[in-house]
Amino acid sequence: MIIDCHVHLSTFSYEGLSFSQICDNLVSSMQEHGINHSFIYPDCEPDTGVSDLDITVELVRRHPKLFMLGTASIPVIDSEIIDKLDTLASTGDIIGVKLYPGFELFYPDEDRCHAIYQLCTKHDIPVVFHSGETMSEPWREEYNHPFEIAKVATQFPSLKLIVAHFSQPHIADCRDVILKNPNVYADISGLAHPDVTRICGKDAILSVLEDVATQQPEKILFGTDWPICSVGEHLKLVNSLTVSEKVKTLILSGNAESVFALELDLEGSLKGR
Repeated sequence: MIIDCHVHLSTFSYEGLSFSQICDNLVSSMQEHGINHSFIYPDCEPDTGVSDLDITVELVRRHPKLFMLGTASIPVIDSEIIDKLDTLASTGDIIGVKLYPGFELFYPDEDRCHAIYQLCTKHDIPVVFHSGETMSEPWREEYNHPFEIAKVATQFPSLKLIVAHFSQPHIADCRDVILKNPNVYADISGLAHPDVTRICGKDAILSVLEDVATQQPEKILFGTDWPICSVGEHLKLVNSLTVSEKVKTLILSGNAESVFALELDLEGSLKGR
């Protein structure tokens, strides 16, 4: 089984198509590459070219192989969005919450984020942070650096935190934060993109992934950042790691099942869905 825990419904790669059509393309891509489930991340703001929370909820409900995370715009967060996310978590419509520091100018440990962390702790669902390269503007990366996420890990030790994109280009710092903090994980989405390989170096990417996979194999999750990035290249990245097949299986599906607390049957379908 393979779980892609980081995809978007984005018009950037499918200009002129509706989000419903893009969702159909996602399902087709999953079938092509043998992906059993995908986790869709909506944008925290409307009309950005990426599906927002409401659109994503509607589409995911139609597809049993798709899951989604909630999101919120931290600069304008209020009780209404917290109540909405609470309801969606209670009904199982969302299996986590994604925040976008860097795109939005806030630090993860700010007090205004705490309602999200308390909500996710209540429902035992993880928080995913956009981390690393942001809009090709390096100054934004100070808001989402792994060291900033580590502060949240200390403040909320029972909350599961996922660093998206392995915080590239800060992959070594991400490795260190993961290994130091028992409640911090990372996905590999984007690491197989040619620009990321060029900037970080393929050997360096393999080295940090193998460091974590060897010491704490439960900490790495498979993700692709589809449709911007290639699913096939990310599968090749995992298969190129010098680790056991058991560890590769954890990366490709087992860790996502555990971190997101999914109860899947022998055929890979969510029980009761």
